[in-house]
Amino acid sequence: MDINLLTSLSDNIRIDRNKCNACGRCVEICILDNLRLQLSPCRQACPLGMNCQGYIQDLARGQEAKGLEKVRETIPFGKILGRVCSKPCESNCSRIKFDGQAVAIRDLKRYLSDQEEEFLLPIIVEELPQKIAIIGAGPAGLTAAYYLRANGFRVDLFDKEAAPGGLMRWAIPEFRLPQEILDKELTFLPKMGISFKGHKTLGKDLELAELERNYDSILLAIGAQETSRLNVPGEEGEGILPVLEFLKRVREKEKLSLGQRVLVIGGGNAAVDAAQTAWRLGAQKVILVCLEDRSEMPAFPWSVEEAVAEGVELLNGWGPWQFRLEGKKVRGLSLQKCVRVFDSQGLFAPIYDPKTTMDLPADTVILAIGQKIDLNLIPADLRGAEGVIFHPVTYQTKNKKIFIAGDFSRGPRTIVEAMSQGKEAAISVKRFLQNNDLEYGRVNRSIYEWEFEVDFSKARPRPRMPIPQIPVEQRRGFQEISKTYSRAEAVAEAERCLNCGVPFGLRTCWFCLPCEIECPEKALYV
Repeated sequence: MDINLLTSLSDNIRIDRNKCNACGRCVEICILDNLRLQLSPCRQACPLGMNCQGYIQDLARGQEAKGLEKVRETIPFGKILGRVCSKPCESNCSRIKFDGQAVAIRDLKRYLSDQEEEFLLPIIVEELPQKIAIIGAGPAGLTAAYYLRANGFRVDLFDKEAAPGGLMRWAIPEFRLPQEILDKELTFLPKMGISFKGHKTLGKDLELAELERNYDSILLAIGAQETSRLNVPGEEGEGILPVLEFLKRVREKEKLSLGQRVLVIGGGNAAVDAAQTAWRLGAQKVILVCLEDRSEMPAFPWSVEEAVAEGVELLNGWGPWQFRLEGKKVRGLSLQKCVRVFDSQGLFAPIYDPKTTMDLPADTVILAIGQKIDLNLIPADLRGAEGVIFHPVTYQTKNKKIFIAGDFSRGPRTIVEAMSQGKEAAISVKRFLQNNDLEYGRVNRSIYEWEFEVDFSKARPRPRMPIPQIPVEQRRGFQEISKTYSRAEAVAEAERCLNCGVPFGLRTCWFCLPCEIECPEKALYV
C-alpha cells in the first residue's frame, strides 16, 4: 500500500487538554506555519483579547499565581475590570449553549486580581529620550500611559481634574467601584515615573500647538463628558441636574438635598447609577423614565436588577416633552408615550403618541440621556462631519504626531473598550516614535480559527456559583454591593469552564520541535 509519509506526519502533534490553557505560544512559535489555535469564544469577545480560558483553567488547577500573571499580561487593571467590566466575554461563553449559564468570567478575574496585595511594576529595560503628552487620565489615557512608560518613554499625563481616573473616579458610584480599589490600581503612576498634572484643561490651560512643540507625540484621551440635552421647555429650571455633575458632586462628598421624589431620565448605565445613588441619599421615591422597553435598555441587565431590588421604579416606553416649573424650581415632568424608538435602519428616531400623556411630580430631575464629545477642543483640520478623523486600526489622526483613544474617538464606550483603544494607541505611538510601520501585523490574525464546534462530550450540568452580595436592607450607604468569591467558590466556578480553545495541526509537521520546547505548560508533544 502506498503511504504518503509527509502527509501522515500531520497527525503526530498531541495536546494534553488537562495541561493546555490555550496561551497560543505554540502557534506563534511554529516556524513553518503548521499550527492554528481555535480561539475560545470568550477571548474572541474580549476587546482586550484576554486569555480568559487560560486564567480560569489555571485557577481550576490550583495555579492562582499563573492565572493572575495571565490577567496582568493583558492589562494591569484587573481589580477595576473585575468590578465594572461590561463582560462581553460572558455573553459569548460556550457554557450558555450547554446549560444556559455562562461561566462567571469577570468575577473570577476579580478573585485572582484581589489576591494581589501590591501593584506589580513592570521592568523598564531602557530609558528612551522621547516625551509623550497624554491628555485625559481616564481608562484609555491611563492604559496608554502604563504601556508607553513600560517601554521606556517619558510620559506626562494631564487631566482637568485634581486626581486621575476620569469617569471611573467621578462618575461610577463607590458601591460599584470603591475609591480604595481605584487608588490601589493607580499607585503605578508615581512608582513608574509617570508625571501626573491635574487641573489642566485642553483649550484653557493647555494648547495643542504648544504641546506639539514640547512633545514628540500626543495622545488625546479626553473622553465624552458633555451631557446631552433634551431641548424641551423648562429644561433650565432649578433642580434639574446633568447626570455627570450629579454623580461627581456625590463622589466629592457634597451633601445634596434631593427632596422626596426624584426622576431620572435615561436608560443607560449612568441613569441606573444615578437612580441607585439618589435612593442612597434618602429619596423616598425614585423613578427611572426611559424610551426603551426594559429588554432594550442599554444599561447592563444586572445593574437594572440591582436597582429594581432596591426599590427604583422603572417607567419604560415614555419620553419627556415638558418640565413643569413653579417659579424657577422644577416641580414635575410631563411625559408622552413612546411608540417607537428606532427606525427600520436601526437609527435612533423616536415617535410619540401626543394623545397618551402622563404627569409626574418631582423635587429633583436628573438628566442621563447620554454624553457627547466637545469637538471644539481640537483644530478644524482634524475633524470631519462625524467627529475626529483617525485611522481605525492605528488611531493616528491627520496630524501624524497626534493620536486618539477612548470615548473621544468614537463617542461613549465601555471601560474595557476604552482600555483596549488606549493599549492599541500606545502600540501605534511607540511604532511612530521608532519609525516602524504602524499597521504591520495588526489586522492579519490568520493563526486563529474563529469558527469551530465546541466539544460538549465531557460537559456536565453545573449551576453557576452565585456572586455574594450584601442584603438590600444594608445598601442605604455606599458600601460595595458585590463581594469577591472565596477560594472554594472561585475554584468551583472555574471548574465549570469547558476549556474550549485548543491548538491543532493544520499542515504537515516536520518535527522541528520549537512548539514542544516553548510550551510553558509542557502540554504539547510531537
